[in-house]
Amino acid sequence: MNTSESLSILIIEDNPSDSFLLEQMLSSSELSIQKIHAAERLDEGLALLKENSINLVLSDLSLPDSFGLNTFLQIRKRYSHLPIIILTGLSDSEVALDALKQGAQDYLVKGDFNINFLVKSIRYSIERKKAEEQVLISEEKYRQIFYKNPFPMWITDKETLQILEVNESAVRKYGYTREEFLQLSLNDIQKHCSDFSLMALPTNPPRDLWSHFKKNGEEMIIEFTSYPIDYFGRTALQIQVNDITEQIRLEKELDQKNQQMIEAVLNAQEHERKVIGEELHDNINQILTAIKINLGFILGHDELRKDLVSRCLDNATYAIEEVRKLSRALILPSNLRELGLVASLQILIRDIQTVTSLDFEVNAEEFNEDNLDEEQKTALYRIIQEQMNNILKHAKASNVRIYLSSSSEGIELSITDDGRGFDPAVKKTGVGFYNISNRVKLFNGSLIIDSAPGKGCFLSARIQSKSKVELREAVA
Repeated sequence: MNTSESLSILIIEDNPSDSFLLEQMLSSSELSIQKIHAAERLDEGLALLKENSINLVLSDLSLPDSFGLNTFLQIRKRYSHLPIIILTGLSDSEVALDALKQGAQDYLVKGDFNINFLVKSIRYSIERKKAEEQVLISEEKYRQIFYKNPFPMWITDKETLQILEVNESAVRKYGYTREEFLQLSLNDIQKHCSDFSLMALPTNPPRDLWSHFKKNGEEMIIEFTSYPIDYFGRTALQIQVNDITEQIRLEKELDQKNQQMIEAVLNAQEHERKVIGEELHDNINQILTAIKINLGFILGHDELRKDLVSRCLDNATYAIEEVRKLSRALILPSNLRELGLVASLQILIRDIQTVTSLDFEVNAEEFNEDNLDEEQKTALYRIIQEQMNNILKHAKASNVRIYLSSSSEGIELSITDDGRGFDPAVKKTGVGFYNISNRVKLFNGSLIIDSAPGKGCFLSARIQSKSKVELREAVA
């Protein structure tokens, strides 16, 4: 209540002269007084408090039916929301100080204050009580937010990680009693998730995951948020836990299904490429060869059609060469198995340079393909082939740099061109980058495409070594 509003004040004082003096001071003060109630005994004062709306209590501690600190405690027990000012003599000052410690707002020594001092004490007491009530309301809201929060929460010492407080959800989730929890530190129930099976999950953005263990030993995968707070004068952390064990399990299942689907699609593509390539090579190529033979026969016997037939021969030769190139692109070249990836890459570059003026730089000094299986070699070859096709169709580049390296962690491939570039944010209608992305995902790898108009394009693909893939599958 604001002290500028009308006040209803209760005076509990068994000395009539002291009571009269207080009433006179209040009546002649600048305070807006609605009514002054007076009682000589504690039970009379409590009755008046029950029957009337009182804003402030001025109470002596030594009364006929109550004495000392007990007088204050009985009033506070029933009406804790009211500001209480203690009236005391010099001999009772120590008791008055004890009352302040127990929640009284102020105390006045009889005969040792004037009207101005009384008004100041009343205003101070009302405002102080109001502030205390706001703090209590805030603390109650915080307690409700903390203890009734559906997420497990606790407070830990920032330095030792000792658990200082815990909410009901954490008790239910972890199976410890509150008393058992307060004997633990975070190190007793958690470890960092550093194993490969979890860290390889395709989370976006990357998450900091932890393993937490319930009282029965059951493991949970969790992520948490924390922020510093002041806990009774010590620096602490309030932590909120989110159990994502089931989410991680579903993500792993989905990831495995996606891997199987991508592998099936790529295998189907390779099979289709092989069928089409073989059809072009074994059927159309033979037909065009027959045309060439027939035209050659006509050319030798019909001088009148020499020019026309000569052009047909040239066209047929060109068609055969184009079909040969197409079939070679569709069918995985045999030299990939016989000569290896680097040698096959050199042949691919040589074929490209027969029809373009592209300048190539290949760096494979740190690349060892001995430990690569056929699937990995095929994936890398197709990624290079797809990007070469993109560059030839769209880039208008002059120079291309290809870098290959391998280590125990996996294989790195980068392709850089100085072409006209593009905006990666603009959706592409082609399937080149889509196919590249799928091939990278098949080996749990990562793909970076960095480009801008006029800045060329940088493609970086990292795929895991076979040993890493097998380790992930074994752990999963």
